[in-house]
Amino acid sequence: MANLLSTSVIIANREIPQKYVLPPDKRTGHVGKIEIPIIDLNDEKNSIQHIMKASQDLGLFQVINHGISNELMNDAMNVFKEVFDLPPEERSKINMKEDLKNICRIYSSSYNYDTEEFHFWRDILRHICSPLEECIKFWPQNPKNYREIVGAYVVALKGMGMKILENISQGLGLEKNYFANELTEDNILTINHYPICPDPSLTIGLPKHKDPTLINIVQAPADVPGLQLFKDGQWFSFETAPNAFLVFVGNQLEVVSNGKMKGVVHRVVTNSNNARTTAVFFVSPSMECIVKPAKALSEAGDCGPLYKAFRYKDYFNIHTGHDGDRDAILETYNFKI
Repeated sequence: MANLLSTSVIIANREIPQKYVLPPDKRTGHVGKIEIPIIDLNDEKNSIQHIMKASQDLGLFQVINHGISNELMNDAMNVFKEVFDLPPEERSKINMKEDLKNICRIYSSSYNYDTEEFHFWRDILRHICSPLEECIKFWPQNPKNYREIVGAYVVALKGMGMKILENISQGLGLEKNYFANELTEDNILTINHYPICPDPSLTIGLPKHKDPTLINIVQAPADVPGLQLFKDGQWFSFETAPNAFLVFVGNQLEVVSNGKMKGVVHRVVTNSNNARTTAVFFVSPSMECIVKPAKALSEAGDCGPLYKAFRYKDYFNIHTGHDGDRDAILETYNFKI
């Protein structure tokens, strides 16, 4: 708890400790602007086509008419922000000694805080969500309605994620329920809080990376930008539509699709005027799941499987233990390299 940015004198003194200052070669430079496709999930006739195109072109799209009410979205973000506004003694209760599996934790920068080259300008509230009925008892009890609201939010996000993956399955020519198994068994909800930063040119909220998951579903504020994607050798910022969710293609979907879907390289920058809070729902394989290209896709055409089969736990451990740029980790499993 002592290392949380939001409880630190850093914010009050408008200072950036040396450990948060990026090396010159990792600092942000020129950034262009790009539009992210907005896909109506109620438009069954066109949603599959639009999801596939966006996933192949950018690895990222936005969804509206997703089935999650504005009320639940707002309630969830409000209780998340309330947690970060709690007194330090209340927030320290989240890291309970009884939680030996680290089901719910609040910390700063990353799990590698003690060993990383430099720190990221963020605080994190991380929940393991599966199985929900076992994990929820380790979530915060303050605010008092936290578990009720966030539990409903997680159930809704899981349902939306499976609907999106059903569309992707059909777009790939696989059976509709292809992902309704251990490929989507593990779910984690991470709340990222990026405090106001005195000099954003010197810091990073999250560095350049691809996600190690199948897909990520993100609720981000439309009025405080921060996410940027990397395409064609350039960084781009983009706007988030009100009441939309962003959907990121992760590395495991790139593998299962045999390279037809592309994970997006992205990062998060900081802001000198406003704090920023986002919710990220990770849809991932179980740790023991063997991830490999779908047989129907690897046997189609002449290319064969592009990726070696691997246990997800092994991949995840490499990703989380890596302090540098994580966008190239998947290439070590590529048959063609």
